[in-house]
Amino acid sequence: MPTAKLASSAPMSLISPELLALAELWFYRAGHFFVTSVLDDPAWLALMFC
Repeated sequence: MPTAKLASSAPMSLISPELLALAELWFYRAGHFFVTSVLDDPAWLALMFC
């Protein structure tokens, strides 16, 4: 019985593990910046809760 390869497996092989780890690092750094600088801003909190 013939089996077909998944179409999504080809593009993932092009991404190196180092690049994926770097992208994950920047995702968490951006999230940390957003939480500490944007959500923790008193003016923004006042706008959200008033």
